[in-house]
Amino acid sequence: MEGLKEYLTRQDFVSSSEVRWCPGCGDYAVLNAVQNVLPRLGIPKEKYVFVSGIGCSSRFPYYLDTYGFHSIHGRAPTIATGVKVANPELSVWVITGDGDGLSIGGNHLIHALRRNLDINIILLNNRIYGLTKGQYSPTSEKGKITKTSPYGVIDEPINPLRIALASEATFVARAVDTDPKHIAEVLEAGAEHKGTSFVEILQSCVIFNKKAWADISDRAARDDRLLYLEQGKPLIFGEKRNKGIMFRCADPAVVTIGEQGITKKDLLVHDMHREDPVYASILTRLDYPDFPLPVGIFRSVKKPVYETELEGQIKEVTALKGRRNLQALLRGSEYWTVSGNGQSIKRSSGISSLANDESQVMDEQAHLLLSSTDPLTASLKTKVGKIFYDYDYKRTKILSPRDSIGKAIANFKAAHMECILVGDEKRLYGILSERDIIQNVVLTSIDRERLPISAIMRPIYEIMDETNSIADVINILSISGHRHVPIRLKDGGFGLVTIRQILRFIHDTVEQVEKKEAETK
Repeated sequence: MEGLKEYLTRQDFVSSSEVRWCPGCGDYAVLNAVQNVLPRLGIPKEKYVFVSGIGCSSRFPYYLDTYGFHSIHGRAPTIATGVKVANPELSVWVITGDGDGLSIGGNHLIHALRRNLDINIILLNNRIYGLTKGQYSPTSEKGKITKTSPYGVIDEPINPLRIALASEATFVARAVDTDPKHIAEVLEAGAEHKGTSFVEILQSCVIFNKKAWADISDRAARDDRLLYLEQGKPLIFGEKRNKGIMFRCADPAVVTIGEQGITKKDLLVHDMHREDPVYASILTRLDYPDFPLPVGIFRSVKKPVYETELEGQIKEVTALKGRRNLQALLRGSEYWTVSGNGQSIKRSSGISSLANDESQVMDEQAHLLLSSTDPLTASLKTKVGKIFYDYDYKRTKILSPRDSIGKAIANFKAAHMECILVGDEKRLYGILSERDIIQNVVLTSIDRERLPISAIMRPIYEIMDETNSIADVINILSISGHRHVPIRLKDGGFGLVTIRQILRFIHDTVEQVEKKEAETK
């Protein structure tokens, strides 16, 4: 991972697309901060995915040289949830705005936050609908004149951080577009947090809401009107660093250090790790002009991560009930047969859900076969490791997911292989077969030298141990529909067994038995 930090730079995450935001837009500062943060996280480039909804900020995926979805209005958190659950190894980022994320997408945002997936959500708040030309948004201040509120907004504005805290978000932060260094610090902390990080970034729309945050974001006034939260330090602000926040009668109050005997010891000390969100919620009530506006990390606590718990639940249920398949799930424990143009309707009977589970049936049939003594079925008891070591195991090749497709093709040609494992010495990520090359490269016009193998590989269905029986392997191949299965070797490495090798082994075994029987007659 350290090598990745040294190897990747900001330029690696700059796409070839022309950035098309209005000159002076705060999105530029956020994009630059993100591109500076990504190389520092030690994550392979192909592991990043950016998901956005609709709006100016949602053009982010075009401007980052990573995987991405420019999805539908308000649904970015939902799509990001699916991406993360399907592949927990990915670093998933959501880019949204105050309109996209808090209006039509408010419900989706809440549920992503409460689930605590290990994803990063950035909400750019300019208090206006910029892409659709200046309508008021859920965060527009009361009384604001816009195209859809010509006599002033009468809605109470939403405070995004309060929504996040009410949803039990485990990481909640805020930054301002005029301080890109601070943005990068907050985003990096959020990315390293295990769980959902929610970062609100205040920015102005230079066309339709130029002064959205002018009172607090101007550099000349920033010291007196912003309160930078620092873990374990008192809440101090002001150009002279002589003002602070303390409690008076359970309410926050602005005080001046040195007046009325007040010292730094009397001030509130910031603790973002408090389990109870009450303190963080109090900070969200502070706002200019009565208080300085807090920026930084409001809350950072540890809680179970959704995708980890889901994976554990799946393994637990699978161990209890056995492997299931989609066809059995669709069929269910009972079904109806309609025939004769609807004249005859027959309900199935006496069929349990387990009996309908094709995988369960296959397991039972395999058990019966293994009890047989004839040479064909007896060969199924053999450990699959024997096939690996006896049949062309030296032709197994492992390439990195970052290697180019062109390199994979060269290996196919040089070694006359039909399949390559994708991963490293410790972990497998996928399989690349000749069929994948034909379907995704030969029949298309993709850049085989620029695109990595990870762009076209198929994910691993299941890894078998070399001590598993051939019957176990055949069962997995039949369920997955694959023609190859990776096996974990005793020495810690990985090998590959194919259907062709299994058939060859069974044929040779049966032939040897029949030959011995013929010799004894």
